Amino acid sequence: MTKPTPDSINHDNTDQRRSFLKLSAAALATLTLSRLGLASAQSKTAALPANMELAVNLELVKPSGGRYNRPYVAVYIEDAQGKPVRTVSVWAETTGRGQRYLDEVRRWFSESGDLAPTVSSPTRNPGQYTLVWDGKTDKKAQAPQGDYYVCVEAAREHGPYGLVRQKITLGTAPLKQTFDSSANPDLSGVSVDYRKA
Repeated sequence: MTKPTPDSINHDNTDQRRSFLKLSAAALATLTLSRLGLASAQSKTAALPANMELAVNLELVKPSGGRYNRPYVAVYIEDAQGKPVRTVSVWAETTGRGQRYLDEVRRWFSESGDLAPTVSSPTRNPGQYTLVWDGKTDKKAQAPQGDYYVCVEAAREHGPYGLVRQKITLGTAPLKQTFDSSANPDLSGVSVDYRKA
């Protein structure tokens, strides 16, 4: 068996370094290209058409029984990852004692409660209501086409809590869909209509 000479050891180390550098450069190039491709794909996502709107229809029902406090209701849109996109409306008392119950609209409050002073309006009596999302984010930018969750959350002091949350896909084509609202006795007939504005 022959002993390696200092020259052969140095040559082996140089080959290993070159091999490592080639692999590192290839990995970096692949990562960079994939990021550029992803950014390119994201930048090519078309915005929701400005001439379309999403109508969210709901009915508040008064349960039978004694005392009734009108529910706090939040209607909002989340992206496919569940992050807030737009608060369409919040019906709640935001002054006096009412403010302390605002956090009962749990999901909305945990993400967007700081918007309450600018988006809230008084609670509503039982009846049918339609709220419209114009396709813009809370920052007034046009949202991209794709998957969204429509959320209708209702909570009543000394009463039930419920969340209707349904995934929809918005693009250029109209869409009508009815949601299961049986989880909350204060809500009935929740549906959406994606239509021309």
